[in-house]
Amino acid sequence: MHPKLKKLLEQIEPWHVLGALVIGIVTGFCSTIGWIHSSAQNAVLDEKFLATLAAHVRPACIFDSNGTIEADLGAEEYIEDIQVTPVPQKYGFEITIKAKRHLAYAPLVSAVNVDLFPESVTRGKMNDWKILMTQQTTMHVAYIVGDNISMDTNTVYRFKLEILH
Repeated sequence: MHPKLKKLLEQIEPWHVLGALVIGIVTGFCSTIGWIHSSAQNAVLDEKFLATLAAHVRPACIFDSNGTIEADLGAEEYIEDIQVTPVPQKYGFEITIKAKRHLAYAPLVSAVNVDLFPESVTRGKMNDWKILMTQQTTMHVAYIVGDNISMDTNTVYRFKLEILH
């Protein structure tokens, strides 16, 4: 050991060395915890991670009355096809969802831009689900029907589908 260093250590009492060592260990520990926390926070708040997590936890999609999927939020892994058929006598739609595999629970379907609710949900052939979306009240029939008695099939209605697992 270098003579100057040896002389310095002799001048400092042993408890000062112990105190400096404890302060150094505590500082290193706190710095490590802070680094781990910030790394984990940055990873969790990453948009790509959140989108992947949401698609796995609650897969969903937005589709229209033409059966076109407009926004896929993870439901693509479960849904093979969506068919939407107008049911003018009920002022609603029958939605047939063809799943790629067995779904133990019926998918949740809700209307986005029209006042419809699922009147009946039945299991179809194989992995299909049939959902009849109708008006909640007759007061809003004029919104879909307009001034005439027939249903306006030119308007594009949007629906949200959520997969439950």
